[in-house]
Amino acid sequence: MKLWLPSVEVDLGQCTSMGVGGTGTAYLPSSEEEFRDVLVGLKTTGLSPFILGGGYNTVFPDGEFHRPIVLTSKLNQYTFQGTTVRAKAGVRLDGLIRMSVAAGLGGLEMFLGVPGTVGGAVAMNAGGSGHEFGGLVRKLTVIDPANGEIFDLDHDEVRWSYRRASLDGLVVAAAELELEPGDPRELRKRSLDFLKRKAAEQPLNSRSSGCAFKNPPGRSAGYLIDKSGLKGARVGHAVVSQRHANFICNEGGAASTSDILGLVEHVRSTVRERCGVQLELEIVMASDSDNNGAGVDGDDTVWGSRESA
Repeated sequence: MKLWLPSVEVDLGQCTSMGVGGTGTAYLPSSEEEFRDVLVGLKTTGLSPFILGGGYNTVFPDGEFHRPIVLTSKLNQYTFQGTTVRAKAGVRLDGLIRMSVAAGLGGLEMFLGVPGTVGGAVAMNAGGSGHEFGGLVRKLTVIDPANGEIFDLDHDEVRWSYRRASLDGLVVAAAELELEPGDPRELRKRSLDFLKRKAAEQPLNSRSSGCAFKNPPGRSAGYLIDKSGLKGARVGHAVVSQRHANFICNEGGAASTSDILGLVEHVRSTVRERCGVQLELEIVMASDSDNNGAGVDGDDTVWGSRESA
């Protein structure tokens, strides 16, 4: 199959909230059909693409990234019908939440302040104030890169778990969410309360990729990192936030990916030594091999088991 959609060279630091990484080659489909064609075309070349949404949970390596990247930013259309909203993979969560609140539809407001896109929120089964994004999903439109088929999956056909939606190699193109009617003023107040609470507890104005590590069962990763005396720990310009220990920040925008990786390993080894717990990354560390799947924002559609928010 001829891969007719043109590619562009991108600065990966500009594509992610952490602001680190080198350069790569990206495709930007603007419809589900173009998305399908790019995925199938790349499949025939033997290349495994990295699907990138908002880049809010993704760190790319320094230097050149060799895997093709598929950006979902042009897949940004959504429609309301009754109490449901159908949103394509590249729709930004913050904008969708505000439009839902204005339309008097509740259920998304607790995710305000969770950065990323709809595709990434599905792929990571994003969490907000004790809720999981998958709980709102009524139906997914997915693409099978093996044969180019586009079809729907009901909520119960997806294996939802903590920070993961397992789709066996299918790629999320859109999601249909079931919301609840509510008073726009009350929903707005509630959403702002969630955002204020998050801003008080997390370094929202710093360059980071959100929570660095998943919470171990029954434990808080942030608490374990803090208990290990790691707040303020640094490698180069990568630093553990003083506000929330489960955030690794790019201080002054001067960190490299090597700094981030060095600090990740320092935190993991220290927590393992002092608390006896092996922390698992929540950040997607993009690799030229596809062993860890594709990234998805919170940023961003799923290749294999992951998409980058």
